[in-house]
Amino acid sequence: MNPIFLTPPPPFSFIPFPPPSPRSVPRPPLYCPPPPHLILPTISTGIHWDKPPPGFVKLNTDASYKYNCQRSSIAGVCRDEDGIWLFGFSSRVQSGSSFEAELMAVREALKLAWDKGLRRVILESDSESVVNRIRNQTIRQPKNQMEEIILECQGYGSRAWSCFIQHTRREGNFAADALTKKLASESFELHVWNHPPESLSLILLADMIGMEVPRHGALDKNQIAQLKVMKRELLARNLHWY
Repeated sequence: MNPIFLTPPPPFSFIPFPPPSPRSVPRPPLYCPPPPHLILPTISTGIHWDKPPPGFVKLNTDASYKYNCQRSSIAGVCRDEDGIWLFGFSSRVQSGSSFEAELMAVREALKLAWDKGLRRVILESDSESVVNRIRNQTIRQPKNQMEEIILECQGYGSRAWSCFIQHTRREGNFAADALTKKLASESFELHVWNHPPESLSLILLADMIGMEVPRHGALDKNQIAQLKVMKRELLARNLHWY
């Protein structure tokens, strides 16, 4: 029996993330409190990106699949407990389906996190089927490339780290989604973003302050306008959020 499907010894687990919800952890200010007129109202029925608990980093992954040419773009965004950008990645890949592309994004994120020495990681994908297959599928002899990738992702379970893979809604994954559309080139070479592209600045700010959007929705015009005001104010005070 593949040992990954036995009860995993600490500190690793593929089960849903067990630490307390980040909502219960007090969120630090953006280095200093924004002026009262810049504190944005929240939408109680919305969804937003959650910061990881103290000591953890969060990796969000996504993929964009093009059916007509079997070419996809994958991306990932890694942030710390304060929502500060640590790194991102993006690349073109050859894939036969959107499912395979999402798998490839998860594999690349796990590899980068391990190689960079991160040992307390929450990885989120908005593909529930990908998360379930990695966590639950038993593979003894892979029959195709997708099963090889699943087995490779599961192989990280034997490593000495705390790594949790979980599903998130699309509305909590906007930064990774935006990065799939921001490729450094048309080549298939992986690009690591040590600093985020400017086009992600408002999304990252919205995530940091916990701005909510409705299910199946996006940031509306009023929210974008509020974020632009806050961005100008922060830049004027030489404060940075990524």
